[in-house]
Amino acid sequence: MSIASLLRGTALGLALLAPLPAMAQAPAAPSADGAKAVADGVREWLAKQLGGIVDVAALPLRVLAEGEAYRLEVPVGGSWFDGAVKVGDGAVALTVKPLDGGRWQVVGGGIPAKLTMEMKDASGETSRIAIGLESQQNTGIFDPSLKTASNFVSSFTGYTTETQTKAGVQVSRIEKLVGRSEWAPSSPGRVTVQGDSQLEGYSTITPVPGVGEVKVTMGRLGGSTRIENFDVDGLGTLLRTAFELGSSAKAKGDTKGPTTAQEKASALKLVGLVFSMLDALETDYSYEDIKVEGGALFSGSLRRFGMGLSAGAPDGKVDVKLRLSAEGLESPMIPPGPWVEFIPHKVSLTPRVSGVAKDALVGLLRTAIETEGQDIEVQAMALLAANPVALGIEDLLLDVGPMRLKGTGSLEVAGIDELSGEAELRATGFDALIRRANAVPELKAAAPVLIFLKGIGKQEGTETVWSITYSDNKVLVNDTDLSDLMPSK
Repeated sequence: MSIASLLRGTALGLALLAPLPAMAQAPAAPSADGAKAVADGVREWLAKQLGGIVDVAALPLRVLAEGEAYRLEVPVGGSWFDGAVKVGDGAVALTVKPLDGGRWQVVGGGIPAKLTMEMKDASGETSRIAIGLESQQNTGIFDPSLKTASNFVSSFTGYTTETQTKAGVQVSRIEKLVGRSEWAPSSPGRVTVQGDSQLEGYSTITPVPGVGEVKVTMGRLGGSTRIENFDVDGLGTLLRTAFELGSSAKAKGDTKGPTTAQEKASALKLVGLVFSMLDALETDYSYEDIKVEGGALFSGSLRRFGMGLSAGAPDGKVDVKLRLSAEGLESPMIPPGPWVEFIPHKVSLTPRVSGVAKDALVGLLRTAIETEGQDIEVQAMALLAANPVALGIEDLLLDVGPMRLKGTGSLEVAGIDELSGEAELRATGFDALIRRANAVPELKAAAPVLIFLKGIGKQEGTETVWSITYSDNKVLVNDTDLSDLMPSK
C-alpha cells in the first residue's frame, strides 16, 4: 500500500473542510462560473497543504450551483488504499451560501446516511461494516481569511455501525451527538478554537472469543476543548514535512540504514513545527452512567468518570496537568463482606509535570536528532540540572469507608539522585476508620498500621494532618524522621 494512496483517501475528508475561496465584498448569485471558481479555490488550497502528497487534480470534487447556494460533493465510493478497502456508493457533501465580506454560511449537508465498507487486513481476513444515520444537521459561518470569527454546529441522531468479522458481529449505536466550535482570530493565520460536545445514549455489543458478548453502555458524555492560537496556515507545512519523513521510512523498509541529511533536516523542521502549532490546550470531559456486562470477564458500573488535560508553556516553561476522577463503582464481582464498604466511593487526582523550559526541551530534541541519540542520557541529565522537573499531585481526594482523605504534593527532580519535595495529607473520619478496622476481623491486620499513622499525625480540629518533606535522603512526617523505614537502595 503506497502512502500516496493512503493520503488520497484522507484528502477526501479534508476537501470539504478546506477554506473556501474568499468572495467579493458583495457576493454574486451562484452560477456555473461561480461553482468552477469555488472548486478551483478548494483545489488550490489543498495543493498548498498537500502538494506532493496527493494528486489534487484527480480529487473527485463536484461543485454545483443550487439556487442561492453551492453544493460541494466528494464521492467516497470505490476501491481505496490499493484495494484494501472497498466503499459502497456515497458522498460527503456540504451546501454553502456566499455572504458579504468573503464569508460563507454552511446551511446543510454532511456524511452519507448509509454507507457500506469492506476491509482486508494484512493476513487477508475480511471485515464488513455497515454505517447508518437517521438524521443530521450541519450549520455554521466560515471566514476563509480568518480575520473574523467562524462558528460551526453539527448534530447527529441514530448513528449506528455494524461490523462483521471472523469473531462475530459488533453493533454500536449513538442516540444523539451535538458538537459546537468557535474560531476566534488570535494573530495572522491563527485562531483560538473553543468547542464543546454532548453525547447521549451510547451502546456497543462486542463478541469476545471464549467469553461471549460484552456489552458497554454510557448514558452521557459531555465536555469542552480549547486550543489557544492554533496555526491554521502552518498545518500544511507540518503535514508535508511529516509525509517526507514517512516516505523516507517506507522506502527503507525493514532496513534501518543511516539517517540522511534530508531526513535530519525534515525531522528538525518537524520538531519546530509541532512545538509552534499552538500555545496551549485545555480539555475537560465527563462520562456518566457507564455500565459493562461482560460475564466472567467483568461486569459493573461507574456513575461518573472524568478526564481533563491542560498543556502549555506559560512563561516559557512546559506545564502539563492531567485531571482524573471516578465515583460510584459497583460490581457483582466484588465479593460480599466487609471489603465492600471500603471500595472507594470517590477518587480524584491531578498529576502535574512542569518546570522544563520549552526552548531547552526543543534544543534537546534537536540535538538528539543531529547526533542520532549519542550521549542523549548525559544531555538529558544536564537539562534536568539546569531545568529541574517539578512533579506534583494536585487536588487528591479519596473517600474510603468513613474516611475522606485530601492532599497535595510536589517533587523537584534535578537528577536521578537529586530529589526534594513536600506533601500534605488531611483526613477526616480517621478515628472512625480505626474503630471500624478493629471491629472487622478481616481488617484487624491493618489496625496497627492505622494506629501508627494516627500517632505521627497532627490533629487540627476534626482533621488528622500529615506534613511530609523529603530532602537529602531524609523523610520527615510532622518532624518525625522515618528515613529508616524507607526501602533501601
